Amino acid sequence: GVYQQENDRVLRQEAWEKVAARRLEVADECDEFIEKMMALRVKMAGNAGFENYRDFKHLKKGRFDYQPDDCFKFHEAVEKVVMPVYNELLVDRCEKMQLDTLRPWDTTVDPLGLDPLKPFTEVDDMVARTKNIFDHVDAELADGFQVMRDRKLLDLANRKGKAPGGYQCSLPEARLPFIFMNAVGLQRDVETLLHEAGHAFHALAAQGEDLHHYQHAPLEFCEVASMSMELIGNEHLTEFYSEEDAIRARRTHLEGIVGLFPWIATVDAFQHWMYTHPDHTRDERDGAWNEICDRFGGNIDWGGIEHARTKMWHRQSHIFLVPFYYIEYGIAQLGSLWVWKNSKVDRAKALQDYKDSLALCGSRPLPELFNAAGAPFSFDTEAFKPLIELVQTELAALN
Repeated sequence: GVYQQENDRVLRQEAWEKVAARRLEVADECDEFIEKMMALRVKMAGNAGFENYRDFKHLKKGRFDYQPDDCFKFHEAVEKVVMPVYNELLVDRCEKMQLDTLRPWDTTVDPLGLDPLKPFTEVDDMVARTKNIFDHVDAELADGFQVMRDRKLLDLANRKGKAPGGYQCSLPEARLPFIFMNAVGLQRDVETLLHEAGHAFHALAAQGEDLHHYQHAPLEFCEVASMSMELIGNEHLTEFYSEEDAIRARRTHLEGIVGLFPWIATVDAFQHWMYTHPDHTRDERDGAWNEICDRFGGNIDWGGIEHARTKMWHRQSHIFLVPFYYIEYGIAQLGSLWVWKNSKVDRAKALQDYKDSLALCGSRPLPELFNAAGAPFSFDTEAFKPLIELVQTELAALN
């Protein structure tokens, strides 16, 4: 939240503790809710002839190209490859903030005490500067973004009474994308527009596809389209900032990617445990969560507030509402890192591969879509290593 960006550490702690206390007030209700949902889900899986709900849900989600064992490989790769780098970043943050230990309310504020970046004040200015970024990236993509400007397919400014959130949706008859968001002048607004523009480019690439079910790719690949534009577009943030502030924004983004993988692994591993141990007690579930947090939580000091960590999974609505929907973002992030990596070797080829893969829409299985984009469809330790090394190299260059 906004208070976690405040340089006043006492204020950050107070805000964090108030949120945690409010969550704990309804912790029993949340536990009761998931237990009722689990009972129904386990029964559904049994009625369908499955040994457990995990296997049922994986098949129901159409995961024909990867299995639960592949998810375990993802968890292992995060533990072996990502966690050492994540912990290095936490140590660096702790040293910059001149703290003895990092507490949960110290993880998102600027470590040097700088104020939040302010890339724009008017949304029209954000749109114009983002168009300039796409001019740097690729002429065809820039033209697609300009079509959206000209056709008034961008509703980006925050206003009173406007629905929350940000997304891209397709207008099926016009075969055009539409982007909705609530920009307030922050760096995350720029990244959101780059992200949703990636989805929009995917929709534009699907204009010639008549088969409805082919018009949309699997989520694991849809997010490659969007996350790739964040990574490649962020290389041109001097359209918004001085060189110094652009470096700061890029560092924050890359550090966020490193930190995202452990949380995805945490949420996914927890659900695997829950649904393969359907008769567990509440205490056993809390214990399993804490063990997984020990594995992926990083060097953050939870002393005296362990009870808040134990129920931290309550904040992740996916666990309650859309079980097993989360690892897709980790898989897609790997794909986008490959696109970005390839762009550093041959920008023109990487972007052509990117566009060609988007044009395949949903007509090919995931491995073929990833391969078309220049990315192997693999998420084991060997797949992670070159990508995390690239992020490390980039962070060092931006330091």
